Amino acid sequence: MASGFLIVTIFILEAVSSLIDGIGYGAIAKMLWSTYCSITGNKKALERLQLKDSIIQLRRELRTVSSVDEFARWAKMRRRLDAVSSKFEQASSDLAIERTAFELYVNLVLRAAIYGLRALINIYNYRRAVFYVPENWFYPVLWFLSFPAAPTGSVSVTVWALACNRVCKHIAATFNRVLRPIAQQPTDFPAPAQSAPVLASTPALGAAM
Repeated sequence: MASGFLIVTIFILEAVSSLIDGIGYGAIAKMLWSTYCSITGNKKALERLQLKDSIIQLRRELRTVSSVDEFARWAKMRRRLDAVSSKFEQASSDLAIERTAFELYVNLVLRAAIYGLRALINIYNYRRAVFYVPENWFYPVLWFLSFPAAPTGSVSVTVWALACNRVCKHIAATFNRVLRPIAQQPTDFPAPAQSAPVLASTPALGAAM
């Protein structure tokens, strides 16, 4: 592997690693889950959405029926609402299990890819010099720059990866400190007032939604 290619490859790998660390493995997994559901049209997600719409509609209809004057109709609608709510909770539970498994898989794959590539590059090139430095500039620490087995007077793959990692992390932290306050600044336009919900949801369904 050519030295120039090594320099660029290791730097890109560490930059990607720092970017993923900054965003968060969990956040990336959640974004990929949303994309996966949108592309594949996840049946469980669609079923849950349809059940949710049905519950909202049934609640609206139930509010228009008097439990005293039209008790038979009200009881029938209430049983139907309870049945749909039960299906909704089951669909939500199944979808949550599938989502957790997907996010765990994505998390493991990302970590295996990053750490696996690091390990392969270091193991395969542990004796190779990434580049050489003037001996009179770094004489006291030449042994460290070539750690573990690169030629003396050179920078090893391990040390170059470590340096790239530290630089990328510092850059990511700086951008995070600068951009986060800007993103959190309030806008000049007042937020629209939220209208009160049409119907109050039951505790179990509210927790599920």
